Amino acid sequence: MISPFKGYRYSKKAGNLEQLIAPPYDVIGQKYREELINRSPYNIVRLTLPESFDTDYHREIAQILETWCREKILIQDEKEYFYLVKQKFLYKGEKFERTGLIGLFDLRASERVIKHEVIFNKYRDDRIKLLETTKSNLEPILLLYEDQENLLEEIACSMPFQEELSFEETTVTFEPCRPELLMPLVSKIQDSKLFIADGHHRFQASYQYFQACPDAPPFIMVYLTNFLSNSLLVLPTHRALKNVNPLEKINAIEEFFEIKKHVNLSQTLFSIENSQYCSFGVYFNNSFQTWSLKNIEKVKSSLPENFSDTLKSLDVVILHYLVIEKIFGVTAREKLYYDRNPEEIINFVNHNPSSIGFFMQKPNLLKIRQVASSGEILPPKTTFFYPKVPSGLVIARYA
Repeated sequence: MISPFKGYRYSKKAGNLEQLIAPPYDVIGQKYREELINRSPYNIVRLTLPESFDTDYHREIAQILETWCREKILIQDEKEYFYLVKQKFLYKGEKFERTGLIGLFDLRASERVIKHEVIFNKYRDDRIKLLETTKSNLEPILLLYEDQENLLEEIACSMPFQEELSFEETTVTFEPCRPELLMPLVSKIQDSKLFIADGHHRFQASYQYFQACPDAPPFIMVYLTNFLSNSLLVLPTHRALKNVNPLEKINAIEEFFEIKKHVNLSQTLFSIENSQYCSFGVYFNNSFQTWSLKNIEKVKSSLPENFSDTLKSLDVVILHYLVIEKIFGVTAREKLYYDRNPEEIINFVNHNPSSIGFFMQKPNLLKIRQVASSGEILPPKTTFFYPKVPSGLVIARYA
């Protein structure tokens, strides 16, 4: 199910690797994309994210990739490896170190992958077209396995990790690893369930491309890390909604929530972070509030009957299906604005009259895995795993 491969990696000719890697394509804005390209003409973002999705950019990316391989900007390893990645970082003053490995996942074992977020067909189809033209996985998706023995962390302790990079807010160490060194771990997780943390659209694109095309390889490049690690951080993604008037819905809101006013963002976030129950931070008309659930049983009876009790208890589900869809009457998911930075939610609301921002609690990963394991799907951007795995460390090509 998990196998090594001969990866394509940047050569010395390409320059300093710190200037060549980038975050995953779906967390890069246009301004940041320009900054990455200015770092190097060979930055991986030139392959992973086009300047505009409105053009037929896929063939251009394929041509750039072919040129880089022909000119030895990218060189294929002569032997098959797993690729070890360590990321050291700080979060709220605490030190963390997350270890993972990059390899290939066999799509013929796709029933062992647990998915948890809804996908949009237009993004999936876009990634299918990119696969068709490049015949490559340009960046890995993030999968989680369970290992109470922390075998990967133990193996990584004995590795030299000659490549060390300063990237964003992390220190990244990277090292190809002989497959036999990781076989105890690979054998252990070979028949287990794996949980998609990041990359739902790319996984579905690879799977459907493999099913539709007889010549498509049955593999996708993945980054695997331990679900049970203390360094696996999952953070909230906040959201905002346009074209609504909360004051018109105040009676319906008070039927389910206790409303409390706050002085500023800091006080609002502190309140929801320390709440034992479902609570949203809210911002509209230059004012901050928290909406705290009064009665979970009343909320459950207002949500779709086919939802499990655990799914109905998640704040993101209550927000999307009770507050946004039932109270505000908005069903188009595309109308939501998402950002991990609460300050950006405030800016969005301030610049969009008749809008409201919602600040979310930290996701409960155990509950999310529980509902996902039973086949239930959560709203978009329920989770944000931090830090992201850098793109550009290695590419899997099938051409």
